Amino acid sequence: MASRFITTLACIAVASIPAFAQADVKAALVKHLKTSRDFTLKVAEQMPEADYAFKLTPPQMSFAEQIVHLAEEQAGLLAPLSAGKPNPGRPASMSKKDVTAYVRQAFDKSIDTVSKLTPEQLSKTYNSGEGSMTGLELVMFLMDHTTHHRASAEMYLRAKGITPAEYQY
Repeated sequence: MASRFITTLACIAVASIPAFAQADVKAALVKHLKTSRDFTLKVAEQMPEADYAFKLTPPQMSFAEQIVHLAEEQAGLLAPLSAGKPNPGRPASMSKKDVTAYVRQAFDKSIDTVSKLTPEQLSKTYNSGEGSMTGLELVMFLMDHTTHHRASAEMYLRAKGITPAEYQY
């Protein structure tokens, strides 16, 4: 009897491994999105209000535009996971106050969305404007895109003589 009970528990444990692994992946994604939000806000806060319109060269986005772009693209990248149309909205203005509020709101929405994803949504393949990707790949793309544009924003800080906040992961 004890042997049958142990065997049953072992089978349940083995069958549950994929669910635990998916939960761990989702927890890691949420953790890193929160870190990314906090780090992005630190970078955004470092630029003086007067320099939010600063561009390294005329054809480039301004500092504010870089920060807004990385935030607004989150809605587009996560839209296939909810079968909805992206509606990132826009900040009320390109002022420091409005941009940072917009960034926080965009990240908080992304964090909420990712925290509610099921293992099926993470493993399912979606067709997006970027091609065919799994839900996990879409979230990873979101993080990579954020890192890319935040790094660009850090170059704007350096051009203004400001040392960016230490990298956080």
